[in-house]
Amino acid sequence: MRNIKNLILITSGILLYQSNSWATEFEVCPTQAFIIQTPSSVPKTYSVELSTGSYVESSADMGTTKSYNGVGFNYHDNYIYGWDYESGTLGKTGNDYQINPLSVTKGADAAAAGNFFVGDIAIDENVWYGYKKNKGLFTIPLDDPDNYTMTLVSGSKANASYNITDFAFHPTDGYIYAVSNGSNGNLLQIDPLTAASTNLGTVLVSSGSNFTFGAQFFDLNGTLYISNNSDGKIYRINMSGAEPSGELFAYGPSSSSNDGARCALADIPVGDNVDFGDAPDSYKTFMSSNGARHSIIDNFYLGAGVDNESSGYPTPLSDDSSDGNDDEDGVSFPTGFELGESAVILVTATGSGGYLNAWFDWNGNGVFDDDERAISGQALSPGSNTVSLDVPTWGKAGQTWARFRYSSLADIGPTGGVGDGEVEDYPITVTEAQVTINYYPSSSGYTSIAYEDLYPDQEDYDMNDVIFNLRLIEYIKSGQVIRVEFEAKLAAMGAAYHNGFAIQLHDIAMGNVKESAIEWSIDEVAQSTSPLESGQTNAVLIFTQDLWDHISLATGCNYLRTEAGCGTTYRTTWKMRVPFENAVAVEDMPEFPYDPFIFATPGTDHGLAAKNVVGELPGRKLEIHLKNKAPTDKFSTAYFGAREDRSDPASGQYFLNENGMSWALEIPETWQHPAERQRLDITYPEFLDFAADSTGDTNKNWYQNANSQLIFQD
Repeated sequence: MRNIKNLILITSGILLYQSNSWATEFEVCPTQAFIIQTPSSVPKTYSVELSTGSYVESSADMGTTKSYNGVGFNYHDNYIYGWDYESGTLGKTGNDYQINPLSVTKGADAAAAGNFFVGDIAIDENVWYGYKKNKGLFTIPLDDPDNYTMTLVSGSKANASYNITDFAFHPTDGYIYAVSNGSNGNLLQIDPLTAASTNLGTVLVSSGSNFTFGAQFFDLNGTLYISNNSDGKIYRINMSGAEPSGELFAYGPSSSSNDGARCALADIPVGDNVDFGDAPDSYKTFMSSNGARHSIIDNFYLGAGVDNESSGYPTPLSDDSSDGNDDEDGVSFPTGFELGESAVILVTATGSGGYLNAWFDWNGNGVFDDDERAISGQALSPGSNTVSLDVPTWGKAGQTWARFRYSSLADIGPTGGVGDGEVEDYPITVTEAQVTINYYPSSSGYTSIAYEDLYPDQEDYDMNDVIFNLRLIEYIKSGQVIRVEFEAKLAAMGAAYHNGFAIQLHDIAMGNVKESAIEWSIDEVAQSTSPLESGQTNAVLIFTQDLWDHISLATGCNYLRTEAGCGTTYRTTWKMRVPFENAVAVEDMPEFPYDPFIFATPGTDHGLAAKNVVGELPGRKLEIHLKNKAPTDKFSTAYFGAREDRSDPASGQYFLNENGMSWALEIPETWQHPAERQRLDITYPEFLDFAADSTGDTNKNWYQNANSQLIFQD
């Protein structure tokens, strides 16, 4: 611990009134937090149980007509001390919650500082600390009741530049901590010897109005709790890791004037009258996970009753199973849950003035995502209530969980503590009916997409630089496509350049893809990153930035399945499930095979021809699409007309040369491609006439008639 008792005190005498009779001190290190607010010029005190945010008004009048701020609980004598605005001095408060102003001698700097709204009491010394921006850090030792002297901490004025409305002493390390106000809550570590601060990082980001954390306090484990003035939300700051983080912890009282005090050496008990949920803990059920919990209030819950727990009991070891008291009786489901349809639930409320919030894990990922709030602040009448909700088309059929929370607060989240009501968790089944499936080219076959990657030159035109086998699947309900799925296999790589692979969905807005519900895997390994590319108008799904990351070559081989002796039965396989936010009419979907394309891997060489057009390594500026498929927003139009390209966007012609030959082809079967350095038009003699006919009617089956000596064979 740090010892800061030996500060040099520079004083001048200013005598203020001091009471000589004190109320009884508080109990030794109480577990509740004390929040002092001044809603109408009269300070009042709330006692708050941080575990749930439940609170009671301990005093409606603290005996003054002005603010009482900068308060802290004194572990050394079990009193609260804070700045009394009416008397302009430090006040002392016992368990009668009345402010007794102290006689404090002030130095010149202290006298000029005025009133304080930031303060706390040290743990390792009996000293009140107060901070004021641009004025400095000040101390008042409290161990001599006949000599309260206030002085400026030497050098602290130069460091007093941060914007805070409260701070708190850590229970063990001797530092002061505070979370700053504004749109970003930054955790500051403050040295009480100098007031110098270290920014430990952003722990909270506001999605609405700016934060003002007027009450901040610790528990015994060194966890910081902060209360936001405007809405009373209490946040918990985990400081144990390398990167501190914050989360909404409970809902407390709100006020424009808000300050807090708490014994930092006290733990935070759950209490004997709290209800928890029983969904799996991935949904945050245990107390240690900041699980959903409610203080139990008589005659205010869901169903016929509610029971208490010391923490959550996730299924299959739920409290209902362990104690035989099934209190999950407030909600029933007469209609079931079918994707794309409306559902009806029946909710029984005991007590009036309550609101229902509910979350459904529609995508089955084991958490309640922000967009899975199905019922928001629904007012309930006492007794039976019928509530309707829409099951999204982007959900996933199967077993999942729903959480229902009943409270007098209309706006609460799926986790954290609430001062009344009940939480009930239910396993549910989501079904999918009346859905037809449209496969391309078939439910068991693949189409092949072949690329020449020397664009804007054509060079050897063996069309085996990249070859994918691709199957596309549309799920259709009532004439609307609710999602698409892709299955892609890498069939060949006959080029040294590094290429990525993607699919563009023309005329499907990027924002209409339900990004949080996308599921995709590579060789059956689920991927955690999103494949939806940002900065695009249309939806663009990136399968990989570099195909070489997925290739293992046999000894002596330069390429995959284009050289003699370099065959393999193994294919890297991608699978992707892409739900739509809003279903798309079948006639508005792009034509099969959509728009699969390759692009230059960023940061890699792609030849002088490609580089010279844009004056740099091309990266995402270079794309190669099927004939007459428009590129994405990231493509550089400088390639149009460069070298051998004869694209004419005005007439809808893209990625073709003067003879109508393209750099990418679709072959509607699993194709036998040319071997390395064997031209396509020589290997498949009928191809030239096919390519020359813009109608596509000549030699439609050109790909079935090969010179067998020139194709690659495993």
